[in-house]
Amino acid sequence: MACVAGVDGCRGGWLVVKVEFEDEVVSEEAILCPGFREVLSISPRPRVFAVDVPIGLLEVREIGGRQCDRAARKVLGKQRSGSVFSPPVRPALGIREFAEAGQWGLNRQSFSILGKVREVDEVMTPDLQYRVYEVHPEVSFFVMDGLTPQTAGKRSAPGREARYQLLSRFFHQLDEVLRRYPASSVSRDDVYDAYAAAWTAMRIHRREAGRLPDDPPRDEKGLEMAIHY
Repeated sequence: MACVAGVDGCRGGWLVVKVEFEDEVVSEEAILCPGFREVLSISPRPRVFAVDVPIGLLEVREIGGRQCDRAARKVLGKQRSGSVFSPPVRPALGIREFAEAGQWGLNRQSFSILGKVREVDEVMTPDLQYRVYEVHPEVSFFVMDGLTPQTAGKRSAPGREARYQLLSRFFHQLDEVLRRYPASSVSRDDVYDAYAAAWTAMRIHRREAGRLPDDPPRDEKGLEMAIHY
């Protein structure tokens, strides 16, 4: 039996959905970790971590961000391309105040996850990328739904219902996990995104997953910049 995990950053830290599966899902476990180092230390250790956070960063800002970001927007089309934002360049990771964000081209959304990106970048190495992969939930949902982009945003009632129905095809404890955490710590969107990442983690383990782009470039740390699906 294989064990993989989907990971999403949230107000309470990092939500990990650990899945054991054979042909189908056998068990699901949700774990709230305070930091990313604790995510990587959970036991028994998953063979694959699929993480909804940018891995591999540019040193100099480029219009549209990394090649994988531009490719993901193209795949998702006009309706959902706005869900893919350009991550900060690595030199911007040290800023602490939004007043400093403008000089690095960061909007409010990009600045809000700066701490999560920093946490991951501090520990990531090329060797670690053999079990820690970047994913984007909207790309995962796109593939999950037969290469169809979601028509409604994930924070709208129709959008949440559509994502819930998709995930319910594969997982059985969504309702339990949704009830477990207060919204101030883990939102409904965080749960759905972590589960979507876990779904892609299973595909990665089965060697069914693709990546954007097919031949990803590496950053200055030697990290591949790719979104897996």
